[in-house]
Amino acid sequence: MESISIDEILQITRGGLLQGNPAMSITNVAIDSRKINNNALYIPIIGETNNGHDYISQAFSNGSMVCLTQERNRSFPAKMTVIYVDSTLAAMKALASFNRHRYNLPVIAITGSSGKTTTKDLVAAVLSQKFNTLKTEGNFNNEYGIPQTLFNLGPNHQIAVIEMGMDHLGDIKKSIELVDPSISVITNVGLSHIERLGTQDNIFLAKKEILQTLTVDGVAYINGDDDFLKKIKTEKNPYQVRTFGIDGEHAVKAKHYTSTQAGLEIQVAWEDRNEIYTFNYPGKHNVYNCLTAIGLGYFYGMTQGEIQRGLDAFVPSGNRMDIFNIGEIKVINDSYNANPDAMRASLDVLAALGCDYRRKIAILGDMLEMGEHGPAAHLEVGAYARNKVDLLIGVGELGQVICQGYENAGTVYQVSDALAAGAFLKEIIQPDDIILIKASRGMRLERVIDFIKEGGQ
Repeated sequence: MESISIDEILQITRGGLLQGNPAMSITNVAIDSRKINNNALYIPIIGETNNGHDYISQAFSNGSMVCLTQERNRSFPAKMTVIYVDSTLAAMKALASFNRHRYNLPVIAITGSSGKTTTKDLVAAVLSQKFNTLKTEGNFNNEYGIPQTLFNLGPNHQIAVIEMGMDHLGDIKKSIELVDPSISVITNVGLSHIERLGTQDNIFLAKKEILQTLTVDGVAYINGDDDFLKKIKTEKNPYQVRTFGIDGEHAVKAKHYTSTQAGLEIQVAWEDRNEIYTFNYPGKHNVYNCLTAIGLGYFYGMTQGEIQRGLDAFVPSGNRMDIFNIGEIKVINDSYNANPDAMRASLDVLAALGCDYRRKIAILGDMLEMGEHGPAAHLEVGAYARNKVDLLIGVGELGQVICQGYENAGTVYQVSDALAAGAFLKEIIQPDDIILIKASRGMRLERVIDFIKEGGQ
């Protein structure tokens, strides 16, 4: 981040100088007092369980010479420059918006019920072949994380790819003006967070918040095969709407694809281009992820070779479709999160990769935050697994419902939690097994991997 003076911070945040040196400047912003450099502004955020104001002294000890505060009556280190604001969260957003709008560059915002992180990583991998690309790292996709990503924007960047998550109506709206995207992408509308939002229609409305700031020059780039998203094409909108998909007519269309153990081969049509691309990961869901990245590559004038190099360079984020070997056992670790669409997609990958393995084993746990839709959704996942899995281990209370849907189509076991699943699996795994691990993040199913390492080597 280029430097911002204290005077600029005062103007941007409408703050008042409580103490310190107004001639200073900062080159970074942090909300974690443990992650501070000498030119960082510390912004103490008041959360549900922690008050960042309690760590101002720690931030100073770690090198921060400037902080914001919304609590006047605190005692501050004597040598620290302190700026009072009405709300530290609002001030952080104002500063993030300032930094984003310093630069006249394309910004792509991405959301969706499933696949948005993979899509973000894939889009960034492709665009990085031609442009210096900033992307959201880790899970910095919420009201607190998005500003921190925007603070990383600098004069050398040529394009930015920002992931936007949501749990409630209004979540994306809180940050969309900061991001101010040129293109907004919606991957799909599923059942994630339906416990909080109540209906899939509300989920659709929450996702559409990513389109609110698009102008006549902006583009909504959406999955045209999604029953909810295709409605956007029929609405009166100030922005352009372009679709990607497999079925029907689309701006970017997969005319044909094959999914094998080796991955995907996709024939993609766009305007007068008709090209073949390959991707190292199988599954129909990855066709849509690739179409998003390929289409944006086309939009920004990239060649087939550049786009293909980006597809080849893609690396999944932690615990998302991470495929690796432990001895003679293949593991598909997709334990970061889960919803019905993502569960089906992971089972498809297991089926595709499992052709040359002795047993296809699925360890499937609870999909959380589904409310009254939970039991039916878990039954459906179990039914979907019938022709794709040789051995099913259901983890947790709703994991048992998955087992009921499976209806003993193969060998089935029920266990209480991740540790029990790992201990059981350690006793039964054999060489040439392939194992899928999938559940909501709260189930912490990644812990199973340590047991596989103990039993599989």
